Amino acid sequence: MNLFKRGYNQIIYLTGVSLTLITLGIEYFQYEHQKGYVLIDLKNHLDGYASTLNVQARTIKEYVNGLKIAAENNLIYIQNFHISSPLFTFLRNNTQNTGFYFDIRRANLDKGMIGNLTGMGSLENLSKKVKDEINMALLLNTFFEVILKNNSGSVWVYYTSKNNFQNLYPWTPPTSNIYHKAIQGKDFFRKATPENNPRRENFWTSAYQDGESYEQAYQRGIVVTNTSPVYNAHEFLGSLSLDISLEKLNQILKDFDPLKGTLFLINQEGQLLATTHVPTSPPKAGQMLTIQDQVPPDIYDRIQAGMNEPYGAFSFGDPSLVYVKGMKDAPWYLVYIAAQSDLFTQAFWEAVEDIFIILIMLLFVVGMGYILVIRNFISPAQKLVNHITNENEGLKSIPQNVPSLWKPWFRIVSRIFDENRLLMANLEDQVTIRTKQLARKNQQLEKTLKNLKMAQNQIITQEKLASLGALTAGIAHEIKNPLNFVINFTDISLEYLSDLKKKVPNDEGLLVQVENNLMRTKEHAERADSIVKGMLAHARGGLETLTSFNLNELMDEALVLASFGFQGQEAHFSAKMTKTFDLKIKSIKGYQQDLVRVFLNIINNAYFAMQEKKKKLGQSYHPHLKVQTRDEKGRVKIIIEDNGPGISKAHLKKIFNPFFTTKEAGLGTGLGLSLSYDIITQQHHGHLFAESKLGTYSRFIIELPKDGRRSDE
Repeated sequence: MNLFKRGYNQIIYLTGVSLTLITLGIEYFQYEHQKGYVLIDLKNHLDGYASTLNVQARTIKEYVNGLKIAAENNLIYIQNFHISSPLFTFLRNNTQNTGFYFDIRRANLDKGMIGNLTGMGSLENLSKKVKDEINMALLLNTFFEVILKNNSGSVWVYYTSKNNFQNLYPWTPPTSNIYHKAIQGKDFFRKATPENNPRRENFWTSAYQDGESYEQAYQRGIVVTNTSPVYNAHEFLGSLSLDISLEKLNQILKDFDPLKGTLFLINQEGQLLATTHVPTSPPKAGQMLTIQDQVPPDIYDRIQAGMNEPYGAFSFGDPSLVYVKGMKDAPWYLVYIAAQSDLFTQAFWEAVEDIFIILIMLLFVVGMGYILVIRNFISPAQKLVNHITNENEGLKSIPQNVPSLWKPWFRIVSRIFDENRLLMANLEDQVTIRTKQLARKNQQLEKTLKNLKMAQNQIITQEKLASLGALTAGIAHEIKNPLNFVINFTDISLEYLSDLKKKVPNDEGLLVQVENNLMRTKEHAERADSIVKGMLAHARGGLETLTSFNLNELMDEALVLASFGFQGQEAHFSAKMTKTFDLKIKSIKGYQQDLVRVFLNIINNAYFAMQEKKKKLGQSYHPHLKVQTRDEKGRVKIIIEDNGPGISKAHLKKIFNPFFTTKEAGLGTGLGLSLSYDIITQQHHGHLFAESKLGTYSRFIIELPKDGRRSDE
């Protein structure tokens, strides 16, 4: 197998694997996307179911609130217009005269038109207010009939008064014509009182078993009650209530479109009001089922969390999915629980089917492409490469069975190689000629470089000679004064000696005077000798060796040399000098004479700058040179500052460049600071900085290692 085919097979393999992985990835995201659609559709269904239940609850709530309005309005009509219900005359006391009831037999009315009104006490002892309230309750019978007929699942509608009577619709034969005061302890009445419901709001009770032991005739299973309090202005009278059987709620849930999972309707106490699978009848009399009894603890915790979500949200866990949706008009929650595998199975198999179809199509397309590329490109390309190899070796060959589209390429390759052979022959001759020309150019460059080095050495020598010339004038002036002292004091000493000969030979005072004069003569003669030695050392140049010396003494010597040298040139110029030497600096290692050259160059530049400023400003300007040394652990710092005209920012960037100078032609070469920079940074491994404020000062800062070595050595 040739290299082209082997490489192409690898590409096809990697392409197939990549396309398969991409397909799987796309289908995975498509599957996740489809799961999202399933969840959206499921949420829409569940929200629709919750809305249906909420409409049912809102309808009941509105009916009860309507009854409340009718009751309170009827009471106003009764009190203001002195009207009464015709049914009031059919009320009778019981045989014990401890209670009253509605005598339906005497009224000769259809039982579907009226309710049971029973109360405590005798009719004769009732106050007018209570009788007005009873008339109001009797006038509600027509409304009771309408409400029960229009709300399937409603089992009871009734008015319960704080004045110990109740009108219960529809009419049911009582076991005894006695009103039980325990009725007022039930939630539908207790939660309507001002103490428990100061805002007079409509409310729902928890689910409970309808009817007590004394109400067997009224028992209709498990119910929930919707109640509104009734007031006469600010006085609480009683409550209007409507009981809904849980069987009705169960029927509503079962009438919904079937879903893969289980629906529960619970209230805020967790009581199970309805479900699509689990029966709601309690296992024991008086005991209610709760959602906690029907689900595992982890799902119950998720339901509790979902009850705090105002808009409904899915909760995912392994393996179940939970959805809780609260209702606006009742403290109820629709709970949906289903296995995720049941919900997403269809979406999963649809994704698998898509993957299978796409892979088959990819296999077909890649296979056809593989065959076509091998026949029309890979094989001819390999033959072309072999042809190029043969031509490179000087062999002439044009392969057979090459597609017609490729034949021109073979002819072009053969022609190019023929032309290259001809060009190579000419190129060898050209290379020989160019080599000889290049050798001559190299010789010329070497000669030019040699001349440049000689010129550089001459410039450096001129710089030293310029510095030496500046020093010579000052030294000549300075040597003159010590020599004058030598001559004068020698003459005086001779006179003293002559007098000594004339006087007493043992005069000790005269001898002491002679001794002092001779000591002064020696001191000034040594000073002159030191100045001459410094001049000679500066002029001598050459290579130095690393030595130890006292920096403060060397700095002081450089200041003396520079001051006398510059004043020798400019006799009328003088400057105030402030020296602040750190006495902690003892000795450092370095190249002593080279450092003197650096100090002399910077100080001479400072004197020159201050002189120029003096010429411009006159007597109002007072030149001042400050020199400071500091001990900084392993390094020393030298600061030389003048109050001259300063240096502009543009010049400050180029001040250490070779041949850069701000002096007029003939006054400077531009090499002084460049050489100083090299001596400090290269030879002494230190740092040289320049700072300036135009018109105010210039400051040069030198940092040197005490041991003359790099800081990283």
